[in-house]
Amino acid sequence: MELEIEKKPKVEYVDNIKISCPQNVYNLKEVQEIKDAVQEHLLFVGLDRRNNLRKIIMNGVGTTSSINIDAKDIVRNALVNACDKVILVHNHPSNCLDASKQDKHLTNNTNGLLNLFKIELLDHIIVTENEYVSMREKGWIDKNYINEKLFGIDEEKLKNENKLLKAKIKRLENKLEKNKELER
Repeated sequence: MELEIEKKPKVEYVDNIKISCPQNVYNLKEVQEIKDAVQEHLLFVGLDRRNNLRKIIMNGVGTTSSINIDAKDIVRNALVNACDKVILVHNHPSNCLDASKQDKHLTNNTNGLLNLFKIELLDHIIVTENEYVSMREKGWIDKNYINEKLFGIDEEKLKNENKLLKAKIKRLENKLEKNKELER
């Protein structure tokens, strides 16, 4: 009998680099390459469970002021490369270290999706020509973030459905009570 055993992808440890803080990420040569780019670039940094660097992927290139990335592409990269942890890095050509509303939205949506697969989003680091900011250290990553659209939950619909079900139960209980009275 021949067994089909799924094997993990070949690990591409880059010079056996271990990531222990945002500064380690900022010092990566790939991050240094994008920090002063004219357009926004988003890097996917995949790690194993011991924070060893497994894979760095250019996840997208945007304009001078934004980048449009689908969170499922980040999740796919994490799954395909058997990453236990993920760090996102992108540059701001404006040299502004503030996370935009879109940056926070992408980060928190991605975090929610990765959590479904028990993959940890360690950080999202914004880099400029001379400095960086860790969204984790700034408290901009919400570990408990739930986007209702992400999970297909509409709270108002759930409340209305609950009311309808309660009314239906009440009608059935009344009908049952009437049937019991007729039987007597």
